[in-house]
Amino acid sequence: PPDRTPRKPTGTIALRGITLHNLRGLDADFPLGVFTAVTGVSGSGKSTLVTRVLADVVRDHLGTAEEPAGAQDPEAEDAADDRARIASVEGLSAVGRLVRVDQKPIGRTPRSNLATYTGLFDAVRKVFAATDESRARGYTAGRFSFNVAAGRCQTCQGEGFVAVELLFLPGTYAPCTACHGARYHPETLEISYRGRSVADVLAMTVDTAAEFLADVPAAARSLRTLREVGLGYLRLGQPATELSGGEAQRIKLATELQRTRRGHTLYLLDEPTTGLHPADTEVLLRQLHGLVDAGHTVVVVEHDMGVVAGADHVIDLGPGGGADGGRIVAAGTPREVAATPGSRTAPYLA
Repeated sequence: PPDRTPRKPTGTIALRGITLHNLRGLDADFPLGVFTAVTGVSGSGKSTLVTRVLADVVRDHLGTAEEPAGAQDPEAEDAADDRARIASVEGLSAVGRLVRVDQKPIGRTPRSNLATYTGLFDAVRKVFAATDESRARGYTAGRFSFNVAAGRCQTCQGEGFVAVELLFLPGTYAPCTACHGARYHPETLEISYRGRSVADVLAMTVDTAAEFLADVPAAARSLRTLREVGLGYLRLGQPATELSGGEAQRIKLATELQRTRRGHTLYLLDEPTTGLHPADTEVLLRQLHGLVDAGHTVVVVEHDMGVVAGADHVIDLGPGGGADGGRIVAAGTPREVAATPGSRTAPYLA
């Protein structure tokens, strides 16, 4: 493990007597104010412990659903009756929010995109509505939404794409033949801001838009965080259906980073580096550690030993998977876990 001094916890969530799936009477401590990695071979109970047990306990304490930085899990309701039995819980009073950041899509149709998800499109629409020509025509910010009938293309209903049904094959999307993907009614596109239409702005990359909208504070803040997570190459109007899981995850993280965070937040991530290039992983980790430096808690289920080695605290489950798992084999700093006999993770951290 790297010679980095682990952060000191500000508290602990202590769970006692956890029973769910292959976790049988398990005791687990999650330190607060640090970066914790939960490790173990496949089937050892990592995801059960973090995304089911810990998430459910904190959610129940807060009395509200977590604030997923992403799409709701359609299976969540089905899983509600499959809950852990826990003897006791301590240390929850310090947690004020629960946020899960995953790789699920930010939307499932072309209508969802980067600009609408992050909220920066609200600022863009207000800028266009404030132009002299818009005021003269009586246009409001709603005119520049492709979800409002008045301003959008009537052929594709503002999607920019039309559904194409294929015989014997799954359906697909094709660019709208009326607006050619612009999404808007021709009269809406006649309104310009600094020589660009709203469709032109949606076609800009984050890097280009950051310069173009530098004097629009609400948009500039969102664009800055998107660049910080390495997404400067994405177009503002890029449909959610064209985004990879890693891109969706970083969009969610950027959206969370730009919020005014209130109270101590617990962030849960299940294998966040899956499918990411090492350069992208480095950017992601920089932001996650930034959240911890700001006083919050991050817990990740992770297989990447580079990520684990940089954690403040490691909880290693095992020793095997299924019936042979469900026990905490080692817990402590990466260096302490690396020196634990019987841990299958230890040799890879040494």
